Amino acid sequence: MATPQSNEQFVGISPSENLTERASRLTNSQRQIYTYEELMSGASGATTLDIGTQAQLAGISKLAATYNLGGIEYDSYNLKCITSLTPEATSHVVAIGSIEVGAGNIFFISNRSNIESVDFNGFGGYTNNPLNFGAMVDDATEVARPLSGVFYINQENIPTFPIEFNAMYIVAADAANFECDAYVDMDFIVEKGTTVEFTIA
Repeated sequence: MATPQSNEQFVGISPSENLTERASRLTNSQRQIYTYEELMSGASGATTLDIGTQAQLAGISKLAATYNLGGIEYDSYNLKCITSLTPEATSHVVAIGSIEVGAGNIFFISNRSNIESVDFNGFGGYTNNPLNFGAMVDDATEVARPLSGVFYINQENIPTFPIEFNAMYIVAADAANFECDAYVDMDFIVEKGTTVEFTIA
């Protein structure tokens, strides 16, 4: 965050409102104003999560950060998806949706995705760990255990489609039945100024 010219910096509820602080003659247009969303996430627009055909909630938002990699400039975006991998089964595949850009590839640069599972009859409460190989899952026993199979986010460039089309999936499999909740939270970059469109599955 940039250093203000005075100590009169404050956080406004809405930057479109021209508020005046008590005992001050300065208003929002004369100082640096940040919304709570801007301070906490860096997003330039709140993520709207739409509901999909598999009851998943998903959406994207543009982030404030830009990158210059080898002289090429990139904009950054965030993908979020919330879904339950239920009922219990040995494999789960959830189609999140598709990300289509106007030109070039998308590159994922950060992955904060989380798996939450029930552990009521184990240590108690819930387990939370990264969406990855060995993630903790649960079943009817309500005891969390590590998954011995695969667990990942698949970015698929379908062979008959251009590279600008990216179908996104959650893929998980194990020898025994399992269930859990998945929270996908990933940042990606695209060539600066290109269009980015998300279509939920």
